[in-house]
Amino acid sequence: MKIKLMMLVGLLMCSLSTLAQQKYSLNYIIGFPTGETSDFTESTSFRGVGFDFTHMLNKNIGVGVSVSLQTFYDEKGKQTTTEGTETITAYRYNYINSLPVYATGTYFFDGSKTIKPFVSLGVGVMYNNKEQEFGLFAAENDAWQFSVRPEAGLEYKIDYGLGIRAAFRYNYAADSSDLEGLSHMGLALGVVWSN
Repeated sequence: MKIKLMMLVGLLMCSLSTLAQQKYSLNYIIGFPTGETSDFTESTSFRGVGFDFTHMLNKNIGVGVSVSLQTFYDEKGKQTTTEGTETITAYRYNYINSLPVYATGTYFFDGSKTIKPFVSLGVGVMYNNKEQEFGLFAAENDAWQFSVRPEAGLEYKIDYGLGIRAAFRYNYAADSSDLEGLSHMGLALGVVWSN
């Protein structure tokens, strides 16, 4: 399901070719759990990837889409749980897989020829899958949640429409009937190219 959604978004972005400038970025994302997410998985996640597409309306304003995947993982060690008359001792692992999909609006500030600071706001949904493994047993809960993502960053132009990008983003997920809001922050580092 996740791969099909990413492929659909990728095809949509590729089909939006016009004469206006377009920017694409592929990012490696380091995730930092916050709120309910940090209560379940405390560890920083080095398992994130994202793709952003921006269609420039003029030299400062762009609209587009952003898709990313972040996996949080915590090994809780050997634990004993008693429920009723049953007692289980096993190793416990907590996982959260987060797939945010946003429509974005971006403002690029006038900077130097090589450095462009920007701010962006994404509005969309985030698919969160929360799983707890306890030995041979697993409890899983998932939901699509309304989500907002403010972002601030810099793009550094290298040459011929190619550059590098660094951005700090906060992925906020609202509570849903099936799952609490599992929000997180991210440091996105990647390459950006334009036509």
